[in-house]
Amino acid sequence: MAFKDITELTLGPPGGGRELSVAEAASLKCNKRAFVESTDEVEVHDQLSSTEEDKNYHLNDMSFHADVTSRTVSASESPPAKGEVIGWPPVRSFRKKAMNNKYVKVGADGAPYLRKVDLENYNTYHQLLTALHNMFNPTPTTTNNNYCLITNIQGTLNTACSSSTNVEDQISRSNIDYKVAKAVKGTSTEYVPTYEDKDGDLMLVGDVPWKMFTESCKRIRLMKSSEALGLVFLAIELTANLLTQKAALLFATMLKQILSKLPRKVPKSDTLDAAGSDSGSNSKLGNGFPCTIGGSSLSSKLSVVKRVSSAVFPTSIAAGAEAVEPHLSFKDVSNQQKQNLFISKLNLCCEIIDYSDTAKQDVKRETLLELVDFVNSGSAKFTEPTISAMCKMCAANLFRVFPPKYRSIIGGGETEDEEPMFDPAWSHLQLVYDLLLRFSSSNSLDTKLAKKYIDHSFISRLLDLFDSEDPRERDCLKTILHRIYGKFMVHRPYIRKVVSNIIYRFVFETERHNGIAELLEIFGSVISGFATPLKEEHKIFLWRALIPLHKPKSVGIYHQQLTYCVLQFIDKDQKLAGSVIKGLLKYWPITNSQKELMFLGEMEEILELINMVEFQKIMIPLFRRIAYCLNSKHYQVAERAHLLWNNESVLNLTTQNRQAILPLVVPALEQNTQNHWNQAVLNLTLNVKKIFREIDEELVLACQCKLEEEASRLKAAAEKRRLTWELLETAAGLPSPATTTTGAGNFLVPVKPATCSVAC
Repeated sequence: MAFKDITELTLGPPGGGRELSVAEAASLKCNKRAFVESTDEVEVHDQLSSTEEDKNYHLNDMSFHADVTSRTVSASESPPAKGEVIGWPPVRSFRKKAMNNKYVKVGADGAPYLRKVDLENYNTYHQLLTALHNMFNPTPTTTNNNYCLITNIQGTLNTACSSSTNVEDQISRSNIDYKVAKAVKGTSTEYVPTYEDKDGDLMLVGDVPWKMFTESCKRIRLMKSSEALGLVFLAIELTANLLTQKAALLFATMLKQILSKLPRKVPKSDTLDAAGSDSGSNSKLGNGFPCTIGGSSLSSKLSVVKRVSSAVFPTSIAAGAEAVEPHLSFKDVSNQQKQNLFISKLNLCCEIIDYSDTAKQDVKRETLLELVDFVNSGSAKFTEPTISAMCKMCAANLFRVFPPKYRSIIGGGETEDEEPMFDPAWSHLQLVYDLLLRFSSSNSLDTKLAKKYIDHSFISRLLDLFDSEDPRERDCLKTILHRIYGKFMVHRPYIRKVVSNIIYRFVFETERHNGIAELLEIFGSVISGFATPLKEEHKIFLWRALIPLHKPKSVGIYHQQLTYCVLQFIDKDQKLAGSVIKGLLKYWPITNSQKELMFLGEMEEILELINMVEFQKIMIPLFRRIAYCLNSKHYQVAERAHLLWNNESVLNLTTQNRQAILPLVVPALEQNTQNHWNQAVLNLTLNVKKIFREIDEELVLACQCKLEEEASRLKAAAEKRRLTWELLETAAGLPSPATTTTGAGNFLVPVKPATCSVAC
């Protein structure tokens, strides 16, 4: 019968050992009992109010080990009265709504029934744990005396951390000795309080701030110590091994350095949301600060609970740290924390790695890819901290000093015959440039905020990168600078000034620069946007920068872009054509045939845009130079000069000004007909002469007659000059071929000079 009393389930309040009659059961069912917890038996170590706890989030509200009584329930205590029974009977739903309370179910492993507690009645973990202890161990004489919480704690983290602010003092006073309370009977089992949050994760009671616990707790479970107690001893072992006096000082110093590099703090509400919604495998403190514990064996032991107790890393030390672990994925954090994660990843990418370390190289590349994808998704908000972190990351990775240039100075930099040199770090640089391009092109970028970080220094160092020998890098820089020039109007004059200085240094000093072509390509589109009439500043740029760029020997690298810029100026103001042609004639090459070919091509394009007034000002020196090109011994130069008249504009200008042009050109054509060695040039000469005859045959004949007369005159003058020299030689007494000699002495007999009859 005694065995039956022990094992049979009976209807009754907790602690009751006898069966109830029908009347008592009905009375028990109808009566409403108040939910009252007896806390006068426990010594409370934490005196903070609930408001102060919610505000400060001290460690005494973070750990379930904190502030629990060191005494077990006395065996002589009488069972509580029925009016004070906790958690029984179940509360009806309408009563819950009326009372506006927070009820959660409480279960213990091996218990035949569940309990309920109202979390609104408690202000600290200490009060809740005391109530749970009394709930499942009300008296030593009842049958339900085998449930005992781990409460025998000598010295608590609450007392250690709240009584002193000094790190060394806190560590020295937090020497915790966890001991499992012996059961009242030898067959008793010890339990550890855990709870299930809204995400379904099983966590230790006390692992998060009290307010977060009350909001996220769905049910409480008293887990057997054989399953969860190992976590307690593991946490304390880490605390004893790591947080010694010297280790604590080193940890505090290291944490201070980390916090000094973090961006500004986010609102606490965002931090709490992120901490509550993060159900990943990464361990964090309650305020969102990342906490990592190395070792695969250790992580396997912590599989029961996904987060490490905050007792290992005190919250008081990490207070104010709002950063997000940069190795997390954007999918694993809340929307409020994505911006902080974006900044953390940018700060992580500021580290310059050794590219022989493939592991770090892969990690950085994956991080950069995540950043690019995040910006492409449109989720990035470029606030001031984000802009600062972006510019810092770009400066750390892009701005660098290039190695010495070993190529010949005569070549003037990279030439068409030389193979381009590629940067070995381009796989990472490309991602940084892509990120900077999307950042500078973003419509959500506030230029008023960004101009404080994309300042003159940033632009100057960005323009210095155009000297890179990697053409891929220069191409990316070209696009980025064009975006910056278009978006930041305040920086436009400065960009033009710096580019002018680069050109001046290239033309008049070094004649070495790899990015002149890209800079001119940018300015081609910039010049096309100039308003008319052109400012004097822009004209000076043409006269002092663009025209002298025809001088260096490496003009072939950038001549196409240079020609486009010059033509854009002439298209804006045709009066500039005359000064441009004068500049070309000034720097016209004499011995460099390839440059001469380029100059002829550029001249032809300029003649297509020039007006008649400006053409008439420079046509005499221009066609005198063209006539020299017609007689060039280099057949390509001679051919290119003859082909000018295949252009309708040049032919039209020649027709309208034939009286001045044909007398300059026809003699050169006649000379080619008589003397040039190349047959192709001779054929082109005959074609040009035919064109001129069609334009004005009489003028051509007159030019030929004049040329013949000039030839006759020159011939007569030459003959006269020859005769004069002969008379001079005779008058000077030079020996004649028949010289007289004397006998064996073979002496020369001087001839008596004759009288000179010609007046010298």
